[in-house]
Amino acid sequence: MLKVLAVCVNGMGSSLILRMTVEKAFQQLGIDAAVDHCDLGGYRGKTADVVVTTASLASSIPERDGVTIITIKNFVDVDGLKEKIKVALNLED
Repeated sequence: MLKVLAVCVNGMGSSLILRMTVEKAFQQLGIDAAVDHCDLGGYRGKTADVVVTTASLASSIPERDGVTIITIKNFVDVDGLKEKIKVALNLED
């Protein structure tokens, strides 16, 4: 099971919305994933295989070996996120 984190600046409403979008995308792709959300500061104490965040915030996320970072523009675009997940995880159609 993949550990996935939805990360935003404050870890409040926007990361919760992103978490729901991430859960839908992984479910629709048939990928078993445990999805959580947090703010940038909370990321330091968490472990993840995949981080989903905005492009502007991605540069502030400390790099970790084995962690794939996926950036998004639209927090509710499930189809767009699914395409990014396929590319990031090297999945074929």
